[in-house]
Amino acid sequence: MKIEAFTIKNYRSIKELKIENLNPVNVFFGKNNVGKSNILRGLHLAFFCLKNNEIFLSDTMFYNRNIYKPIEITVYLTLERDFYDTEKFNKDLREGIEQIQSALAYAPKTFKDSEKEVEQFIGESESFKLLKKLGLKIHLDYNEETTDIDVSIEDLESDYRFDYKKYQILYERLKRTIQERINDKMERLGESVLSRLPSSLVAREFFPVLKYRVSAEDVEFRHYMDRLKRYVKDMQDTNKKGEIFSLIEQYEETFHDLNLLTGTFSKTFNIVKGYFGKISDNFILIPNKEYFSKGPFVEKGGKQIEIFDINRFYDKLASLIESPGKKERELIKKFNGIWSRSYRDFGELEIRKFQKRVFAIFDTGFNALPIENQGLGIQDLFLYLAYTILFDPAVIAIEEPEGGLSTENQITLHNIIEDVYSGSDKQIFISSHSKEFETPSSYIIEMSKGGTTEISRREKEKEYEEKIEGILINRRLAKEKEQYEALLREITEREITLDILNYISKLGDEEKVDAQKISDELGYKKEKVEEVLSNILMKKTK
Repeated sequence: MKIEAFTIKNYRSIKELKIENLNPVNVFFGKNNVGKSNILRGLHLAFFCLKNNEIFLSDTMFYNRNIYKPIEITVYLTLERDFYDTEKFNKDLREGIEQIQSALAYAPKTFKDSEKEVEQFIGESESFKLLKKLGLKIHLDYNEETTDIDVSIEDLESDYRFDYKKYQILYERLKRTIQERINDKMERLGESVLSRLPSSLVAREFFPVLKYRVSAEDVEFRHYMDRLKRYVKDMQDTNKKGEIFSLIEQYEETFHDLNLLTGTFSKTFNIVKGYFGKISDNFILIPNKEYFSKGPFVEKGGKQIEIFDINRFYDKLASLIESPGKKERELIKKFNGIWSRSYRDFGELEIRKFQKRVFAIFDTGFNALPIENQGLGIQDLFLYLAYTILFDPAVIAIEEPEGGLSTENQITLHNIIEDVYSGSDKQIFISSHSKEFETPSSYIIEMSKGGTTEISRREKEKEYEEKIEGILINRRLAKEKEQYEALLREITEREITLDILNYISKLGDEEKVDAQKISDELGYKKEKVEEVLSNILMKKTK
């Protein structure tokens, strides 16, 4: 999976931002508080919405707290040919649709007045197709309690569009209709059973399951039914036993219908849902360490936006090391090799499982401690490299990886990331204000009156080229100047020597060569005259 481009509107500090021409490594670079991380969080929100029907969004999530304008995020994706098993998907979906049609024939009364919605659900299911190039559109309106998530996809190579939100609404409505109608029937049957039980005390004991509505997931149902049958079996009034058992049988069959019919629709819906879920799972945001809190931000309805789940990370690590195949063993070997080459000063790294818990142990030779007891910088490094090398999400986003790292380790991490991602089918997004992560191809982010904006990379690249050209010109000029100065010094030295030689040649045979007198006559410093005379004498002796 690869993100080709994306647009974010009305989210946090972003009024409207479009980013195109994405690379395997994408760095959003800028000063503090210009909205770099909001770009990554906007992407995370889009993928998070694929697996959740309702979430809570505070008014601060909206640009300038303008809750009257929706948050809109569009992500343009390209999926690999083998991203999804198309043949299996189409087969499962076809079987699911056939089961819905069978359910419609099996229980026509249950679907009375809902035939149109059933046909619509079948039609939407039949129309769904796996896309290779798609635009993922997320629309979020403000609500004080829960925000409904409107998700749709469109084919970038045709006019095909699938409204996932509409499909979800159809499914929930049909599921609710089935449950209500079957529960009504079960309630009537339950009342009939209760009216024939001799003891009011016993009637109250079985009242919860026979009177109240149950769902298809009710695990207590079988327990209550077994107890009720045992009680009826021990009844002395044999005339009523057959009648009550008959009613109980009808009651159980009706409950079976509830499971059958809701399960049939759920199976078909979950096939489509699985496609969106897989896209969602292929994006991971690793936040700055201050966001590792596990609790909700505020106590409101709806699902809180989960930024990062450390327990899920450990589960993933455990599944990797429990029974590694050839591919996993190669990844572990690569990971260990990169760590030992780049960060051996932190200690030899060993990942192992003990009593259902995974430990990443760092052994310095003096002590051996797990990752939880290491400094925040090492924790961050381990997390980044695990996701970058060991795990296999298609797209990783990292907020300010320079956090607790020294300049040297920042450079090393940047080089590792470039090495891993260059030429690969994976992608990484980084927000940073460290110059170690800035390159001529970085997306330069700044804050203006219109919110977070991107400075054109072409302009920035031109700026870099001009800057580099200026540096080269200055270096060339400095070198030439140095050469000319050296030449000038040499010429000056020869002129001084020539003047002194001319002066000496005019002296009489009895006159002495006096450095002070020469200095006074010619205007050169006495030390310089003595140096030249010394050089002349040295050459003469040779």
